[in-house]
Amino acid sequence: MNGVLRIARTEVLEHLRQPTMLGVMVAYYLIFVILFGSAFGAFAAISIDPISMEQLEAQLALFGVELDAWLYGMVTSFLALLFTNMPVFVALFAANSVIHERTCGTMPFLMLSPLTRWQLLAGKLSGAMALPLLLHLVFVGGATLVLGRLEVLADHSARMGGSLSWWIAFLVGGPAAAALLGTFGTVVSALARDMRTSLHYTNFFVFILGTGSGFVLVDGITKGLWLQLLFASGCLVVTLVGLTIGARLISRDVPPT
Repeated sequence: MNGVLRIARTEVLEHLRQPTMLGVMVAYYLIFVILFGSAFGAFAAISIDPISMEQLEAQLALFGVELDAWLYGMVTSFLALLFTNMPVFVALFAANSVIHERTCGTMPFLMLSPLTRWQLLAGKLSGAMALPLLLHLVFVGGATLVLGRLEVLADHSARMGGSLSWWIAFLVGGPAAAALLGTFGTVVSALARDMRTSLHYTNFFVFILGTGSGFVLVDGITKGLWLQLLFASGCLVVTLVGLTIGARLISRDVPPT
């Protein structure tokens, strides 16, 4: 376990040397929080005036949209986008993990260290998850809990921090989905021969899977606690299987004796 933590710590320090990337990650969260927060705040102000509410309903009706359906879609999109960020960031970090060591020529030394290959990849994945998980806890937790207190969103309180199912999605399901996509990125990184190939394959699959996992988590909140636990368990099982497969793939990096 100490070896896994050492690898993870090295990965985190490497990420901290890239302040631009960290700034981009924060900007993603801020953009979504500011845009949707402003929309929800404006809706809260409009809801105070019955005449303004009637005008808004009439404008939405021109597009064949009911007010409740519009608000439901706004909340769903907001939460899904927030929950998508962490898996995507983790996968992109992980996609750079093994190929970076191979490119720098340090992979043979890691393979000769007193670590199993599974521990090496687990450390890489843990390091890739550390900073995105922190941002997830701060921005997703903070934004959802604050905006969920708005009276106009009272009907959606279960999906805005007001239910045990949300807490499971936030603290367990989201990180489990990130671990799954991060494992995918790590395996791709182990297979690829150059960084460009690794990132291209990761970008193609991860944005699809990441967006899908975000909507699954958000929609699953109202479906019951069992669905969140089932989703998280499935992600963790596939993560363990993926790490085992990845450990076999990097065997080609063992230096000849």
